[in-house]
Amino acid sequence: MKQFILLISFCFFSIFQVRAIDNYELGARSGGVANASVTYSDVWSSFHNQAGLGMLKDISAGVYIENRFLISDLSIKGFAVAVPTDKLGTFALNYTMYGGSLYNEKKAGIGYGKKLGEKFSAGIQLDYISTYIAEDYGSRSAFAVELGLLAEPIKNLKLGAHIFNPNRAKAAEYADERIPIILKFGASYQFSEKILFSAEEEKDVDQDGVFKAGLEYHVMEVLFLRAGIASNPTLSTFGFGLKFNQFTVDMASSWYQDLGFSPQFSLAYSFK
Repeated sequence: MKQFILLISFCFFSIFQVRAIDNYELGARSGGVANASVTYSDVWSSFHNQAGLGMLKDISAGVYIENRFLISDLSIKGFAVAVPTDKLGTFALNYTMYGGSLYNEKKAGIGYGKKLGEKFSAGIQLDYISTYIAEDYGSRSAFAVELGLLAEPIKNLKLGAHIFNPNRAKAAEYADERIPIILKFGASYQFSEKILFSAEEEKDVDQDGVFKAGLEYHVMEVLFLRAGIASNPTLSTFGFGLKFNQFTVDMASSWYQDLGFSPQFSLAYSFK
């Protein structure tokens, strides 16, 4: 049974070109738009683009869970806390765990974002990453850095850029294995108070790029509907969000035709 679960995990890596250690994107709002969220500004910016933290005004906290293909050993769990200050910018703590008892990846990050003028912000994060494989393989750990930029050159148009692990942290001594460098660049446009469109390109320097695009529709004061697509592999996503005063509840799922659904749930609270 243990060997079967490990085989499933490695098949998943192969099909989806998942890196041996990945930079997982948390938040079901983002998941609903295929993670085309490098320009978003919310508590989940600490997983997508730390520059978005600089735009926050309220202390926020959130929890997240994703059950990939309804297989518990491929699940992703995590949380984030963001604390804005009047002059120093926004500080954040976040944590991610992917996998189960036989194989898992963990990442703990300390992030920071600051608004630099009315239409520009920048962010940085230091990550501690560890990987564990059962059957006497053991664990490895490393430190990585993340950098992000966010700009609004004209009204309603935002541009975002993010790089994960520019320092090329070493994952293992064997074959000089390195944690991947992942680049993202994207844009979003607010067509009206109800419609937000976003698109981005993600590129692992050692793999083909991934294109992602999504649409968020603000149906009414408390309800948001979302849909998205992604390439390499081809995925479709959908979801919705409910906002009640300080609480925000988001649910989403991606769909891959050969393996099925990957439901996601996140809950966030803003201390206004």
